[in-house]
Amino acid sequence: MLLVVGMGVHFDAVEDDHWPYANATALDANYGDHVGEQTFLFGTVQETDRANETVEMLVETERGQLPLTVSGVDRAVAPGGTLQVYGTIRPDRRLTAENVIVVNPAGSSTLFKYAVSLVGVVLVAVLFFRHWRIDLDGLGFEAK
Repeated sequence: MLLVVGMGVHFDAVEDDHWPYANATALDANYGDHVGEQTFLFGTVQETDRANETVEMLVETERGQLPLTVSGVDRAVAPGGTLQVYGTIRPDRRLTAENVIVVNPAGSSTLFKYAVSLVGVVLVAVLFFRHWRIDLDGLGFEAK
């Protein structure tokens, strides 16, 4: 268990060094240095232009919000929705999207997550108590 926790801490500490794309904070600090590179960002849609297939979105950074114009968006997305974009960084805070996914959670998604979690907890409990029993005298568990 300690090894798994240690691996998680290590991954969190070195993730930025191994992430192959410019993140929002790096773009906000030195946008011009990343023009022509690939990026993978999430942002909140502010405005859409279906005729020109562009979306104005805000991406959260450590210093605030970074406004970007994304071209090549062929999917319907409403203002306030979340957009996941993989694309090429262009001058003037523009992205040319190669892949776009609209991330608008459905109302039933929360219920589904809780139901799946409950099924998982029940399965783990059943498997646990098939091999272990409660020892009331020692206040613990012992193998069957």
